[in-house]
Amino acid sequence: MKILTTILRFFLKNWLVILFVVIAAFVQSRGNSHGPVVAFLDVGQGDATLIQQEGFQILVDGGPDDAVLFQLPKYMPVYDRTIEVVVLTHAHDDHLKGLLMVLENYNVDSIWYSPSCTDTPSYVFLAEKYADKLVKVDSSTKLQYGNISVSVAYPVEAKCEKNINNESVILDVEVNGKRFLLTGDAEKEVEEEISGDIVDVDILKAGHHCSRTASSEMFLNSVKPEIAICSVGEGNKFGHPHDETVEMFKKLNVQYLITYEQGNIVFEL
Repeated sequence: MKILTTILRFFLKNWLVILFVVIAAFVQSRGNSHGPVVAFLDVGQGDATLIQQEGFQILVDGGPDDAVLFQLPKYMPVYDRTIEVVVLTHAHDDHLKGLLMVLENYNVDSIWYSPSCTDTPSYVFLAEKYADKLVKVDSSTKLQYGNISVSVAYPVEAKCEKNINNESVILDVEVNGKRFLLTGDAEKEVEEEISGDIVDVDILKAGHHCSRTASSEMFLNSVKPEIAICSVGEGNKFGHPHDETVEMFKKLNVQYLITYEQGNIVFEL
């Protein structure tokens, strides 16, 4: 009887703490499955894609600001402060600035990138401060973890482009038999180069925020995606997604999802 009284007093005294722990555990169990997850994060007018299985993460781009820091904890375990691989597709700030925030707040083992000739402040800062973590990638680069397989589809080798969008690292990702193609901001010129090499994609992270400069009919007919993801900020000054791109998706019966409408777009595999 005395033991039961002691336990009851403990619960009454600490009920708020206990309730918080129970709720946190419940949220954590729902938000962090052990199976693979591919999450296209709603970070405004920019790109950020999390690929995760158990405690292993690949983060592709980070968006334009600190929004990514509020999205990652929804999927990463609270005790996990390490991201194994970060990928910078190209040096534009709407992909890079959020990554710099991630690098300040998480332990990152390696940063995949394709060297650029640009000298923007953010890119120069990355190259100087995190030189020891930078890993140059090309079409020979591959990674396998559990059910996740990642291959670099482009570029074949690093090159300088007047249009930095066309320096984008393109990732061919397969997770439990589902194929994802992450194209950064690559435009039609790059699509033309890789068309025919990549076919039968399930989910396409459409290039350049579903701008008219990407997602050509020829390319879509080649990769044949079931779903296209438009990573876009609401009311952005560029007018993304462009009507021409949306109409092309409709014409080819490609379902399209827009991050500012859907929020985070998550595939649990």
